[in-house]
Amino acid sequence: MAKVAIRTLDQTEADSEDGVQCRAFFDGEADPLHLNCYEIADGASLRLDAGAAELCFFVWRGSAATGETVLDEQASGIVEPGGSIEIAGREGGATVLVFNQQDQSLAPRGKGRVMLLPADRVPRTFAMGGNEGVGGALHADAHDPTPNVWLHENEFNEPDKETVLHSHSEDEIIFVRKGGIRLGNRTYPAGTALFIAADTKYGFHSGPEGLGFVNFRVSSPTYTSADGSMVLDEAELWVNAVGKPEYVMAG
Repeated sequence: MAKVAIRTLDQTEADSEDGVQCRAFFDGEADPLHLNCYEIADGASLRLDAGAAELCFFVWRGSAATGETVLDEQASGIVEPGGSIEIAGREGGATVLVFNQQDQSLAPRGKGRVMLLPADRVPRTFAMGGNEGVGGALHADAHDPTPNVWLHENEFNEPDKETVLHSHSEDEIIFVRKGGIRLGNRTYPAGTALFIAADTKYGFHSGPEGLGFVNFRVSSPTYTSADGSMVLDEAELWVNAVGKPEYVMAG
């Protein structure tokens, strides 16, 4: 797979069944990380079964529920290998992003647990690093309760906000949930997914309506500036900024 791959919502094909529509952004054998997007109609349900690797889901739009737990927009959850979850669409339905590692050689790991993070339990800041208008939220820090899932959000309320050239030590998927992301001379809208390979240098700007995105990885990452002068443990950075998630255990 290329070091950077970009796919927009209109480049995906919809596959629908029983009130659930699936769009695959990255799901091939050559894709190290997978991302599928599910639209769940009001009253329909989606069953997710973890394979050899953990599943991580994020509610992009709308509202869903599993059992008695409501999962509104920006809620998330983790399903360990051997575990499963049934997610039902609520009023107006829900759009749910599902991330996982694609590695057929993995032996099943974990205890089959399902860990939920309702939207009001997500540790969040609206002034990341003291910068007003720069938001951030941590859903999973690749440490506790599982070392195999990382998920965070970033939000830039200002247009044309620059993120300077840098790299991360892990493969990642960035999904634009609102606004737009400008790469070079092109701005990609909400519903765009980017795969970026580990140690690839890149930078971007927020679009004219700002930018909000969610970022998935499978291990705790290290941030390195383009010139190598700044190296940061991202888990330490994020936990210090917002605190650790406190999950609701399903079942």
